[in-house]
Amino acid sequence: MRRMYRSRARLRLGMPHTQSGGISETALLIYCAHLRWTDIGDVTGIPASRQRDADGHRVYASVYFVDLDGFPPAGLGALHPDDDIEVASTLVRFGHSMLDGEHRLYPAGTLPEPVPEVLPSAPCVRLSNVFVRERGGPDDLRITTPSGNRLENLAQSEHEPDSYQLIRVARQHGRFVDPPADAVPLPTGSEPVVLPINPDRDVNGVGLIYFANYVAYMDLAERMLLEAHAGFESHVLDDRRTLRRRIGFYGNAQRHDSVRIEVDAYRLPGTASRLLLNHRVMRQADGRLIAVSSCEKVLAGEADPGS
Repeated sequence: MRRMYRSRARLRLGMPHTQSGGISETALLIYCAHLRWTDIGDVTGIPASRQRDADGHRVYASVYFVDLDGFPPAGLGALHPDDDIEVASTLVRFGHSMLDGEHRLYPAGTLPEPVPEVLPSAPCVRLSNVFVRERGGPDDLRITTPSGNRLENLAQSEHEPDSYQLIRVARQHGRFVDPPADAVPLPTGSEPVVLPINPDRDVNGVGLIYFANYVAYMDLAERMLLEAHAGFESHVLDDRRTLRRRIGFYGNAQRHDSVRIEVDAYRLPGTASRLLLNHRVMRQADGRLIAVSSCEKVLAGEADPGS
């Protein structure tokens, strides 16, 4: 049986990777997806940008699931400019259209050489991909199979990634995480936030709205609603940091469309500083659901009772 593919990369965090209080979630997802993109090219022998299906259509490894977890209580605020980190990445396939793997973050110099078979616990970003091609445009994608590469060199899982079922359930319920019974609902108004897509900033090299940029739209929508309806001051929200998040993606949008975002927000029981936020992202053109997200965040500027 083939060994699961592993790779490692080293990064010194700088201004492009960070925001006020820690590493940028969008930048972290972009970097991990870049490592996935590189690993696909290395394992198949064809750069990811040159993948084609049997009909000659350009193939793209679209991210359909994100799971960010395992961070300390400060969340993404635990990583700062000039921190040296090492990322150990794993990759496995299911069939010839689906990929799954993790990107675990370690302080540079702490991970043994070579990459161990069983990786030590660490903050982790899991990404699941499905190969797609455009049918009628970036808002009309079809699952496909790359042709002429060496994808069979990649170890194959006997089971479909559980992420596929997770996103199906989240689509039905509009969230990945239910609030605890004693969570305190926060008012977010009755109307969603509508945000125009920025075609000069958010489109990637194959013409799709890049998955990580949807996080920035969700963050802006939650900020606007919490300020307008829940009484949060801007400086408090400036200090919110992600502890964990799951996202399921179900489609994409045209670059000149807008996104309509609904947000449910809760204060978690026993704490004043931790929020649960559920997001539903639709494209404005036809109302189709693009993404569902559940995210737990810590308000670093607010103290818990008794602290």
